[in-house]
Order: sequence, then C-alpha cells, then structure tokens
Amino acid sequence: MKVPDQLTKVPYQQFSKSEPIGRITDWTGALRFQGRFSQGAVPAGDQYAYVHEEDEATFQLVDSSRPQRTFFSRGAGRFRSSLAFRRQRNKDFRNLADNQRDNTRFQNQGQNRRGGMQRGGRQDYNRNRQFTKQREPSVSIQANWVVVEDMEFVRMAKLSFPMKADVDERGKIDVGEDIVSCGALDWYEKSFDRVTVKSEKPLVRSDKPLLTNVTTTDDPIIRKLAKQEEFTVFGTDTAISTLMAASRSVYSWDIVVHRVGKRLFLEQRKNSELDSLTVSETANEPPVEDGAVVNTPKNLSLEATLINHSFLQQVLKKPSDESRYKFKEPNPFIATEDLDKNVCVAYKYRKFKLAEGLTLVVRCTLDAVTQGPSQDVNFLNIKALNEWDPRYSGVDWRSKLDTQPGAVLATELKNNSFKLARWTLSALLAGADALKVGFVSRTNPRDPSQHAILGTQQYRPQEFANNINLNLDNAWGVLYYIIRLCLDLEDGKYLIMKDPNKPLLRLYDIPDESFESDGDEDASDVEKDEEPKPTGTVE
Repeated sequence: MKVPDQLTKVPYQQFSKSEPIGRITDWTGALRFQGRFSQGAVPAGDQYAYVHEEDEATFQLVDSSRPQRTFFSRGAGRFRSSLAFRRQRNKDFRNLADNQRDNTRFQNQGQNRRGGMQRGGRQDYNRNRQFTKQREPSVSIQANWVVVEDMEFVRMAKLSFPMKADVDERGKIDVGEDIVSCGALDWYEKSFDRVTVKSEKPLVRSDKPLLTNVTTTDDPIIRKLAKQEEFTVFGTDTAISTLMAASRSVYSWDIVVHRVGKRLFLEQRKNSELDSLTVSETANEPPVEDGAVVNTPKNLSLEATLINHSFLQQVLKKPSDESRYKFKEPNPFIATEDLDKNVCVAYKYRKFKLAEGLTLVVRCTLDAVTQGPSQDVNFLNIKALNEWDPRYSGVDWRSKLDTQPGAVLATELKNNSFKLARWTLSALLAGADALKVGFVSRTNPRDPSQHAILGTQQYRPQEFANNINLNLDNAWGVLYYIIRLCLDLEDGKYLIMKDPNKPLLRLYDIPDESFESDGDEDASDVEKDEEPKPTGTVE
C-alpha cells in the first residue's frame, strides 16, 4: 500500500486497537494513562520527543547567592555525624560485651537460654539477660515415691470454710480454745516503739542459740493429748500456717504427714526450710544464685533468720528488771534453770473444731507479753522485716519509713507475701493480742553483718489480715481440704511438697523409713499406755 506524499514526513507511533482512547494529545508520552488502561498497551516511543538541534552539553544554571542559615541549623551536620558515631560505637561495645558474657555463662552453666521479659532502660540492661534457672525441690525425690494427688493453687483459691468465732469484751475474735499453756515470757521494752529513722538503734547480735523447733511427734504434750478420743489432727503453728498460706508460696518446701490409726500428725522435717525465713520470695525480681555472694537466696534467708532471732532478744526487758510472766505448766523442752541461756518463749496448745468428730490441736508460740491500755496483759508475736538493698526492694526505708509507713508495708507485702501471711496466721492461731513488726536495715548494703533498727509497728492480727488481703475463710478451706484428703489415706507416711517450679502442692506416698531420725520411730507409739516423760534441754 502506498503512503501519500503529504504523510510521509508525519511522525507515527504504534498503538493497539483494543486500547481505549484516554486523551486526545500526549505531548510527553510518559504518563501513558497512569496505568489505568495498561493491559495490552504498546510501550510509548520517542517519536514526539523534543530535541534541540543546537543544545550545548556544557550549558548549566548556577545560583551564586549564599544560602541563609538559621540558628538551629548551625553545626547540625557535625552533631548528626557525631551522634551516629557514638550510637554505632556503643552498639558495638554492647554486642562485644554480650558475646563475652554469653560465652562465659554457656561454659559455666552448660546452657545458653535467656529468661525473663525484656524491659526498657539502661539500668536494667544487665538484668534483661538473666538465664531462667529451674529451682530445686526442698528434698530429693526418690524413685520409689508414689504421687497420690496434685493440688493446684488455682483450684485451692476457690475453697472456703468459715469458722465459728467467739468475740470477747475487748472485741478480739478467736476461733480456738486453750487446752494447755506452758512456759514463761519476758516483758516487751516499750522504748523501742519510739525508735525512728533519725534515732535508729544498732541491732545487737544475740549470743543465745536459735530456738529449736521440736517436731509434732517429738512433743511430749501432744503425745499425751493424742491418747484422748476427742482430738484427731495434730500439728505445730509453723506447719499449719504454711499449709493455710500455701497458695502464696513460690519456693519449694515440704511437710511430713503421719497417718496412724484415727490420728493425723503434720510436722516439718528437722532442719527443714520452714525453720528459716525467705527474703523477697514473691518479688518481681527475686534474688538469684548467680548474683552477689551476700545476696543469694540462702545467704539472705540465713541473714533474715538471725535478724529475727537477735531482734526478739533485744526488744525484751532483762529478766532481772521485772519478773517473767509464767504459765502454770513449765516449758516442756527447756529446763527452768536453763531459761536464761536459751530463748524464753511460751507455748499454747489450742484446739479448733473443724467438724463433728474432727478437732485440730495446734502447738502455738508466743514471744512476749506487755501491758495493754487498760493495764491488762497482752500477748505478742514479735517479728522483723529486713531491708537488704533499696535498689531491689523498690522503696528506701530511710527516706520513707517515717513519712510513708504504708508504702513500705505495701512494698513488703508485694515482695514477702507468703512470709507475712504465715506470721499473721501464726498469731491468729496462737490467739495473740498483737503482732509487733520491726524494720531492720543494713547499715551498708554491701555488708550483711551490720544492721540498724529503724522503727516498729504494731498490728492486731485480724486487722492486719484484712490489710494484706488474707482471706481467712479460704485459708481454713485449704487446710480442711488437705486434712480431709489425708484422712482418707491408708496408714503410713506421706509427704506434702510445694513444686519448685509450678503453682501446686504434690502429695507423695513415701516409705516409713524416709527421713528417719531419733524421734520418728515413735510416731506410731503415741497411743500406747506408757506415759511420756518430759524432755530436758533441746540441743
């Protein structure tokens, strides 16, 4: 086909017949409908591109005016470059330190597993890289132990068992009844109620031996009471309060259960973890084994136990200043002539009726006696909270205790919920009129041997239980559930253990010779006709 002469010099661009017409004229050929009709389109050519025949390649426009600089733009380039350099340098240093730390921990622990949640802030940078370490059980689990029951804390939190209580003329609520009272008590020195942070007193270490916690089956008075048909379950305030507050615990502990005929005996092992106090057990960041040597869980537990022992002896009047308050029965574990050489405490054996034919007998401990507002005799339980490092506790006692004692107590409740619940329940079981709490802090956070008394607070056990959100009906419900579970077992020896890494209690059936000691073999002889002989000084 021949093209007419007048059209031979007209530029021509290819197109597709299926392509819709979007515009009449396209001077650039670059937009090409902006992709709206791109399917089947023919690529644009340069037939209509403008070309200047006399274009000079070296032609350019130059702006010779000096740019105006503002105040905020001065030195901005240097600042940005130096800031970027510092950030990159710090990042390199951190990566190098992390690699060295990870290699060292991998060699020492045989693992390279990070634990904990990442938190912001440079001061928490090293804490973010702690390894999750599995806690060890309180006692080694043997292969011949049989698991009988798992009691989860979630299920235990729904239990409730209201106890009938008596209210005396002073408004004191008591659910128990005294059976036997024995021992003697020293009087409390009221001058310690006026101690403040500004007038702190150094804590004096006591030279008396620690109070020996005699087990349930070794107690001569419990042996005698076990012969009476009225009583069914026996235990100490340490064991019973631990079971009642079990859902607040984190560390592992254990209680031995003896099922003998119709009787049930609950006791802690000799030299068990329950004889020591835990520190920051329920804190968000509890002490770890790979931390500072003086701040490991075991060392802090020993320090807290010694502080409580020394604080109790220091806040009591000397026996020569005023005669001791004596009960009718003497101390069943310490001879009268040896009281000055040992910790002087009193014991009350109290009964609690849980149901028809089910009565609990608890040996409770009282620490001191004082005169009330109306010159009546008030029995005290004396305990001490200790501050080991303000950076970890969250509140500096020396700056907050006098002005905000409630904030200090709230922090301790968060960090030591299980310990405070045990103290409160022990005071309620003993029928104590008040719970005296001392606040003891290290003189130097790095020195665990020097302490100072910063103040004291006194609480009524019932009111204190409400302040720390301790549900007494739930505590009695947990105890009643465990007792009913153990009474359905066959005669033998069992162990209740708090799982070291899970929120549950586990009941084991263990051989009778487990944890054999001098007094364990007498657990099955409590119902014999032979009268028990009182023991002397407990070593």
